Amino acid sequence: MRRGTVVRGTRPAIRGALAAALAGLVALTLSGCFVIPLADGRSPFDDPFGSSKSDIESAIPPIQAAIDDSGAADGGVWRIVAERGSDNCEGPCQLRVDVSIAPAEPSDLDTTPGSAVSEGVLRAVLVAVIPVAEQKRVDVSVVSGYGELSSGGSTISADLSGAVEALFASRPRGDGYSTRFGEDEDGEVEAFTRTKTGVLQEMGLG
Repeated sequence: MRRGTVVRGTRPAIRGALAAALAGLVALTLSGCFVIPLADGRSPFDDPFGSSKSDIESAIPPIQAAIDDSGAADGGVWRIVAERGSDNCEGPCQLRVDVSIAPAEPSDLDTTPGSAVSEGVLRAVLVAVIPVAEQKRVDVSVVSGYGELSSGGSTISADLSGAVEALFASRPRGDGYSTRFGEDEDGEVEAFTRTKTGVLQEMGLG
């Protein structure tokens, strides 16, 4: 080969190889995003870097212990339980800890003053669970639960809406939590404690 001769096709071949390598890397990354949650028994559409089932299971006992120690059950009027919760995106997705507040056992319902949860009970639950959820780096929601009525086997749900409104209606929306309340709503508070800290302070409860 004479000096100065250019071998045609070399540069396009290099570009083609680089493009193929890049496409392979993207495909590998995308497949990894699906494989990680699938290996954990979650939806393939879940955030691969979100909470795993083991993250949630390890967070539930200390959150439940904090609830029990807080006295938020208000003398047995309410049954407050921490359990695994998730959004429905074709399988377990966006896992979190749900703390349900439900009317107590049927034998105690005669002394329950309606199904409305007081502002004080909701405050006590939030103050108890949010610091633990921050330590465990899982999201936590306080939601309405259901209890059985003593007659007929029907159920009654706790009404959190008034308590949520009392605590949060006058506060600006924050990055660390969201709320639901109002007409036709049972009420809910969700704290994004997997990625946020200082959420109680942001709520005005710290």
